[in-house]
Amino acid sequence: MSDSAIFGTTSHLNTPRARRWPTPWVFGVLILPLGVYVGYFSTALPFLLSKAGVPVDEIARIGSLLYVPPILMFLWTPIVDVKLRRRTWLILGASVTALCMLVAGLLLGPSHLWLLTLLLFFCGCVVALVAASCGGLMATILSTSAQSKAAGWNQAGSFGGGVLGAALVLWLVEHLSLSVVGLATAGLVLLPALVAFTVPEAPPTPSPWFRGRFTEIRREALAVLRSPKRRWGVLLLIAPGSTCAAFYLLPALAASYGVGAKGVIWANGIGGGVVLGLGSLCSVLVPGNWDRRFTYAGAGMSNALAAMVLLVAYRPSVYFWGTLLYLLTAGLCNARYVALMLDIIGPEGHDASTWYYALLSAGKLRAETLTYHVMNILGAAGFVINSGWNGALPSAAMNVVWIGIGVYAVSQLRKRPKGA
Repeated sequence: MSDSAIFGTTSHLNTPRARRWPTPWVFGVLILPLGVYVGYFSTALPFLLSKAGVPVDEIARIGSLLYVPPILMFLWTPIVDVKLRRRTWLILGASVTALCMLVAGLLLGPSHLWLLTLLLFFCGCVVALVAASCGGLMATILSTSAQSKAAGWNQAGSFGGGVLGAALVLWLVEHLSLSVVGLATAGLVLLPALVAFTVPEAPPTPSPWFRGRFTEIRREALAVLRSPKRRWGVLLLIAPGSTCAAFYLLPALAASYGVGAKGVIWANGIGGGVVLGLGSLCSVLVPGNWDRRFTYAGAGMSNALAAMVLLVAYRPSVYFWGTLLYLLTAGLCNARYVALMLDIIGPEGHDASTWYYALLSAGKLRAETLTYHVMNILGAAGFVINSGWNGALPSAAMNVVWIGIGVYAVSQLRKRPKGA
C-alpha cells in the first residue's frame, strides 16, 4: 500500500511539484531569525549582561531558563498547521520575536532583569514558529532533490545566523547606544523573514483549532510505522549514532592540548560556527536521489573518524585541526538529519510542521532524561482525553497504563543519586 493511500490523501493535491521558486537557498534565509535569536541569547546576551554589572551566577540562571523553550517547543508548534498559511505563521513569529528583541535592548541591566528574562523566554517560545514553518514548507512544497539541498542551506543559515548575528551585535554595542543596537537586532530578525512573502503556498485546508487533531496525528504516526523505510528512518534519528555527542566536550578538553581561552574562542566560537555552517553546506553536494538513511549514517561515520584525529597527539595544532574537522562533519550530520526528517514526513501529511518539530526534538532527547518521560506522560494524557471524548475506551485505558509507566520512571529518576 502506498503512503498516499495510508494517509488517505490524493497525491495530485499534496505532492510537491517541480518549480523554480523557492530555490533551496531561500530556506537558509528564512531560518535566519531563529539563528540570530540563538546567537543573541547564547553569546551576545551574557557579554552584555556582564558589562551591565549583572553577577555571573545570575547570568547562568538566566541562560539555563532560556534553554527550556527549545526542548518544549513541540507542545505549541502544531498551531502552524492550522488556520493560516505556514509562510504567514513564519512572518508572525519573526515579527513578534523582532519586537521582543527591540524591547530587550532597552531592558539590559540589573534593574529590569526578571522582566528581561520573561521577555526573552516568551521570545524563545514564539521563534519556534519560524523553525516549524520552515520545516513544513520544505516538506510540502519542494521536490525530493530540492529538499535534500534545502536541508543543507537551512542548517547553514541557522548556524551562520547565530555566529554572524552575535558578532554583529557585539560590534554594534561598541559603537552605538543600546536602543539603536536593539533596533538593529530586530531588523536582523525581521528582514530575512519577509522573503516568505515570495513563497507560493496554497491556502490551508479549513480545519478547527484542536478538534480531531490528535486523531489525525495518530493516523499519520501509524502511517510512519507501516512504512518500512520511514520506520527505519525514525529509528536512525533517535539512535545515539550521528548525534555529535562530543560537541560540548571539546572546550573542556582544550587544556589537555595546551590550548588557552583565546584559542577556544576562535576554534569553538566564531571559527567553529562558520565551520559548522560550511559543513552544512557540504550537504548540498549530496545527490537528492541518494537514500537519506545511508547518507545520514555516512555523515555520522565521518564525524566519528574526525573525532579520532584528536587522538593523534596532545598538541595545540592537533586540537585546532581536529576540532575544526569535527565541527565540519557535525554540520554535515545536522543537515543530513534534517534531510532524513523531511523524507520521513513526506508530502502527504497535513501536519508537516508538527512532525518536523517533533522529530527535531526527539533527536535531542535521551530515554534516561526527565524531559523524555514527562513528554511521554503529557502525550499519553492527550491521547486519553481524545480517546475518551471519541468513545475509544480500550485506547484510553492503554494510555492510562502508559502514564503509569511514565510516572514510575520519573519517580525512579528522582531517587537516583545525583552523581549517578
